[in-house]
Amino acid sequence: MGEIDEAAAGVLPRELTDLPQAVRDVPAPPTPILPAPYSIRLADADADAQLISGWMNSPHLIEAWQYAWSTPRWRRYLGAQLSGEYSRPLIGESDGTPFVYVELYRAAKDSIARCYDADPYDVGLHAAIGDERFIHRGIAPILLPRLIDSIFTVESRCRRIMFDPDHRNADARAICEVVGSMFLGEHDMANRRMALYALPRDPAS
Repeated sequence: MGEIDEAAAGVLPRELTDLPQAVRDVPAPPTPILPAPYSIRLADADADAQLISGWMNSPHLIEAWQYAWSTPRWRRYLGAQLSGEYSRPLIGESDGTPFVYVELYRAAKDSIARCYDADPYDVGLHAAIGDERFIHRGIAPILLPRLIDSIFTVESRCRRIMFDPDHRNADARAICEVVGSMFLGEHDMANRRMALYALPRDPAS
């Protein structure tokens, strides 16, 4: 996507604006906590934009994310998230080394809300391993359950965690299924076809 698309779609192109007040009033998801050697923090729009832009312009993420943007555009995108109540950009680290970009967002405020019966406190999750040294090391199946557990812990009102990988992303779809997500079908969105998954909270938790 080129810079011209930002003006046409808005800085946060997936965020819905015509929302019921009950949905609008829900704050952005809180920051989860990960056990050592992992950690996760809010991204810094100024300090992290170049790093994330480099990750997203890597061949393994260009097609899956379609966010191969310049550093200035990433700075605007991160800043818009941090200043609003729709989503939060996060950086995951291993022993202090940044390696994964994570977005948590309110699914009821996102375009995927049109594809299922969204609850105002549902949390959507996007994750991309940016540092290629961490790819194919089995980290995603280890890290994702820990991240999921923390999301449900820090956001007690969250009933479901939503995933919406590209329908062609077999690895991401497999991980969604491994953690126990329910498949809610494939849906045509503005710029792609997604596979929608929902992971319900364990009733015992």
